[in-house]
Amino acid sequence: MTRPVALGVDVGGTKTRVALVDASGAVVASDEAPTGGVPRADPGLRASFGVARSMAEAAGTLDCRVECVGVGVPEFVEPDGVLHSALVIAWEEQPLELFAALGPTIVESDVRCGAIAEYALGAGRDRTSMLYASVGTGISATLVIDGRPWAGARGEAISLGEFPVDRVADVSSTVTLEEFASGGAMGRRLGVAGAREAMALAARGDADATAVVASSAVALGSALSWAVSLVDPQVVVLGGGLGASGGAWFDAVVERYRALGSPGIPPVVPAELGSDSGVIGAGLVAWGRARGEAERAY
Repeated sequence: MTRPVALGVDVGGTKTRVALVDASGAVVASDEAPTGGVPRADPGLRASFGVARSMAEAAGTLDCRVECVGVGVPEFVEPDGVLHSALVIAWEEQPLELFAALGPTIVESDVRCGAIAEYALGAGRDRTSMLYASVGTGISATLVIDGRPWAGARGEAISLGEFPVDRVADVSSTVTLEEFASGGAMGRRLGVAGAREAMALAARGDADATAVVASSAVALGSALSWAVSLVDPQVVVLGGGLGASGGAWFDAVVERYRALGSPGIPPVVPAELGSDSGVIGAGLVAWGRARGEAERAY
């Protein structure tokens, strides 16, 4: 018997990950393709659509049938799935229309997709509230209450990366948290490809890299503390390529976060689904819409 699946698509600034996701959230098969890097990544969504189409075509060879398509994008997404920003992706046609060629499609913010997956299956399960922050090429976050990410009136309640930089991290900073503390920002500040290279230099004792990595952790830890002061969730989950990586940088983020927090401040933990949280969440969002569960997407 053919296995029904959703096609999950997690569009990113540096790569797009796709997967066939069954109704339980299990990944049947996955693939990825580079998107060129920000700003203006993946012109026309050609790379993202290409790898998604290939995965949809491969479904039959895996005895799977694509029932629905969920697309997570690093842009502002309105409740009807329409993008009203082009901050990262150089899209030309609305993804809601483009990906409809592969099946009934729903489009959502990538950070809300990741949060849905972590709340349902990962580090946020068995909680009633969770602040999920995605830290990778960029920085964004969403609050989840009883399984529902709070999108805001315009879909813009994701903008942790627009917070100011803590003056302890950089006394003269005039840029945003995303421009200072993300993986992409670490690379730009050092003139290397990204966070992985920056951390490798720091591990070898490079003074400039050590300072950049440390200041990134301080800035993010401060911002998370400020956000928690406002919404007071049960747990903070860090996802994205950098956020879920653990190690010394993660420990430094937590140290700064706790230093600013009140007694009993909620724990900060890494995302349990790692790099799959976004694509699994996109699949779960698609399954939720297919079942008519617009308010609860898994």
